[in-house]
Amino acid sequence: MEAKEILDRLALWRDAQKRSTWKPIVEEGDGGADTSKFSGIPSLAENEPYPRCGTCQALMPLFLQLNLNQLPEELLGRFGSGLLQMFYCTDCDSYLPLENTKLVRLVQPLAGSQSLQGENYPSFPAKTIVGWTQLDDYPSPEEHNELGLIFDYDFSANTVRIECPLVGLVTEDLAMDSAPEAEEVATALPGDKLAGYPGWIQGIEYPECPQCNRRMELVFQIDSEDNLPYMFGDVGCGHITQCPEHKEILTFGRACS
Repeated sequence: MEAKEILDRLALWRDAQKRSTWKPIVEEGDGGADTSKFSGIPSLAENEPYPRCGTCQALMPLFLQLNLNQLPEELLGRFGSGLLQMFYCTDCDSYLPLENTKLVRLVQPLAGSQSLQGENYPSFPAKTIVGWTQLDDYPSPEEHNELGLIFDYDFSANTVRIECPLVGLVTEDLAMDSAPEAEEVATALPGDKLAGYPGWIQGIEYPECPQCNRRMELVFQIDSEDNLPYMFGDVGCGHITQCPEHKEILTFGRACS
């Protein structure tokens, strides 16, 4: 079976996995306390201390703030309401989720929030999110197996066998250099994005909710040096995830090559 024929057969599986994702449209500068933005001045309650790392006690820069009440219509209510904020300790730079070296939370914007202009707080150059571009997104190869697409590699023989029950496909052993690669079938979009599929670096790393043990779901992907001038390890990629049942439980994990 030729590679093109296999890809044509798998188009039905690929279409079945399609999700929407939204790429941020940004403008330079900080649009205000309650805006969606990368870095800049976070919205903090009056007299609230600026967030510090739970390990080294350093002030943590705001990486992302999303006004959940101003997301694309299709996403309103999915992640809760109010402001989603992520603070991250660049000194500790921990890759593990559910550690105290970052703070990901939901807060309600307050009319009496404090202003930090002119104060000494950590920040990257702010970018305000002024809109969203909706795109189609697909799962990374790391997720194909559990979604019903199996690439069974025999590296000693340099062959691969491809199975997909959804489309009734079972190939013979194919030479790797003539078979389609899993990335040609489907893979996740890189870069910063809202919802969609995570772009995994080392394998599937969805955290489990510490309260109910459910798999947490992607809210936002923050990639190295996209809208923030920061690299996670060696060209890594990070993900804000949330428990679908307990909206207040959020975290951030990242991996690198």
